[in-house]
Parts: sequence; C-alpha cells; structure tokens
Amino acid sequence: MLSLVKRSFHFLKLQLLTPFNDKFKVGSNFKCGRGCTVSRKNNIVIGDSFFMGNYCHLASNLIIGDDVMLASFVSFVGGDHKFDNVTTTFNKSGKDVFKTTIVENNVWIGHGAIVLQGVKIGEGSVIAAGSVVTKDISKNTIVGGNPAIEIRKRKL
Repeated sequence: MLSLVKRSFHFLKLQLLTPFNDKFKVGSNFKCGRGCTVSRKNNIVIGDSFFMGNYCHLASNLIIGDDVMLASFVSFVGGDHKFDNVTTTFNKSGKDVFKTTIVENNVWIGHGAIVLQGVKIGEGSVIAAGSVVTKDISKNTIVGGNPAIEIRKRKL
C-alpha cells in the first residue's frame, strides 16, 4: 500500500511540472522532491529511473540518461543573456544561444551543484556537493570545486 502511495505522489509531482509543456519528456520511474522547477522554454528529455531531490531547477536544454540522481538544490542553467557587448546593458543585450547539456547514464550530482549549459557529463561520474561544472567531465570521474576539477577516477 505504501508503495502505491509513493508512486501516486511522484506521479502528481510530475503532473505539476509538465502542464502544457510539450518540451519536457520523462521516462519511467521518475521521482522528484518538493519545490522543483522546470523551464518551459527549454527542451528537456529525461531517461528511466531518474531522481531529483528538493528544490532542483532545470533551466537549460537537457538530455539526461538512465539511473541519474540529483541531490537537493541542483541547478542546470545558462544561455539567458549575451554578455560580451560592453556598449549595452545586460537586460538589453538579447538572449544567447541555448546549448544542450548532456548527462549520461548512472551519474550522481551532489547537493547544491550548478551545471552550466553545453557541458557533457560522462557515464558513471560523480559531481561533489557545491560544485560548479563549467566544462565536460569524462566517464567515471569524480569532480568537485568551483570551477569543478577532477579529484580522481572511480575504481572499476
């Protein structure tokens, strides 16, 4: 009975994230904590057995594989404003081009991590809590810091 209640709870949360949003697609066994937000302007595709903790923010074009876990307060961001033109203000600079962020299968992203647009996080990688990911992470790599740098490879 408890399992049915939990499945119903996650189904209702998914319905709250997706009303009138045909750019947001999820696989089976989607689980989500409270207070999560999903941008309607971005294309987001999520694989099977995905979990995101409380207050996550998905605000970039995303392709997320299977068996991916996001701790609480994880954010995917970027592409909001152009910033190279010094002759205008930021709010009048126009929108940047949205680049797709790819998170491969079996990735774990720790509490409060921020992932900037256009990076690729390789299969089996771990992103430490509080990290800011600004460039690609290779397969089975543990990274941490701001900007995130390699700590070590996972043992196979």
